[in-house]
Amino acid sequence: MNNYVFIIDTNKQPLKPTTPKRARELMSKGKAAVFRRYPFTLILKQEYEPTQPYLELRLDPGSKFTGFALVNPKNEVIWTMELEHRGQQISQSLTKRAGFRRSRRNRHTRYRKKRFNRSKPEGWLAPSLMHRVQTIETWIKRICRYTPVGTITIEKVKFDMQKLENPDIQEVEYQQGTLAGYTVREALLEHWKRKCAYCGVENVPLQIEHIKPKSKGGSNRFSNLTLACECCNQTKGNQSLEDFLANKPEVLHKIKSHCRKSLADAAAVNATRHKIFEIAELTGLTIQAGNGALAKLVRAKSNLPKTHWIDAACNSINEQPIKLLTYQPLIVTCKGHGNRQAIRCNASGFPAITIKPNKQGQKIVSTVKPKQKYHHVKAGDIVNVTLKKDRKHIKSGTYTARVKTPTKTGVEVRINGHRISSNLFDFVHRHDGYDYSFAEPLSI
Repeated sequence: MNNYVFIIDTNKQPLKPTTPKRARELMSKGKAAVFRRYPFTLILKQEYEPTQPYLELRLDPGSKFTGFALVNPKNEVIWTMELEHRGQQISQSLTKRAGFRRSRRNRHTRYRKKRFNRSKPEGWLAPSLMHRVQTIETWIKRICRYTPVGTITIEKVKFDMQKLENPDIQEVEYQQGTLAGYTVREALLEHWKRKCAYCGVENVPLQIEHIKPKSKGGSNRFSNLTLACECCNQTKGNQSLEDFLANKPEVLHKIKSHCRKSLADAAAVNATRHKIFEIAELTGLTIQAGNGALAKLVRAKSNLPKTHWIDAACNSINEQPIKLLTYQPLIVTCKGHGNRQAIRCNASGFPAITIKPNKQGQKIVSTVKPKQKYHHVKAGDIVNVTLKKDRKHIKSGTYTARVKTPTKTGVEVRINGHRISSNLFDFVHRHDGYDYSFAEPLSI
């Protein structure tokens, strides 16, 4: 069964969610209309008495995904969702922007001067982490706007970062990190016996090299660093370790044994766990804290697999097993609203623009865009496009796609990787910074 359908009355007050079958009946009799597609919400054409808050919203915050589930007093799950964050994309964009700025400083071109003695306010979080908090806040408010939620249960976990890396750590060892008594270079020289980790050459200048390239998300942790001669360092570049050492399986195994699993996800959860509770408390609802051990017990009693939305549904303060009334969660992917960059840059940080000359050889600096016929549709909106005839690589039929560019004759969308223009389309959902889809139904 799919998710239950949200219902609001003519005054936009949340009412009790209903089944998809009942929702179709209300629409066929003309008693309700579609108010919002994602999450699917109906608006009734008359006023009703407001429903008292009775549902429990359960959350399982993670580093890359956050699970949402609505549970009724009978411990039945009626609506689920998985929210995919884009913190890694934000971090990479900020790193790229900082590189462009440093490049402009070195070229003595226009740049923003360095700012010193800057202090961050109390409770400051990096933009990639604050994004997680703000998107969770957005969806808590959105769900509470369309459903009578009375309680919010959030899994509050804390990871012991050092114990994850060294399970046998004890007492004073917590105060002694990996580099206790060493600098990074000294520790690497002793660990790799003053040899190049890739070719084994000795008595040459050695350089500190990232095993997983920083351009692909590698960190500066000791377990991600090694020593390499200049030749190996330049040859490897930003290749993955498996590709670079494809012909040296013994060396590959030796270096991989030095690597440790990244703790970036655990650090992100630790940094944002208090902030998520603070924004949930601003709703004025009852806030409860769950724990991972109890959620695992409830999931085992319910005989359910481990997924983000099931973990959220099992995040309870009691050991009572849950019953699923829905098996297909809504998948929400954060896409953002674009950027504020005036001009796109190429890999070197220079403006990526080309000015084409006209037939007389004069350069066209700017052109006035004609007025659009379909002004109510904007880039990013979701529409249903109908193709009456088969096109190259695409068969006729109705497709749901996102508008790439509104044109004079309709809209331009991308279907199966191909750009298509059509004037036969129906508006579905306004662009709000998220992409929507549905997961495969859970088979139990």
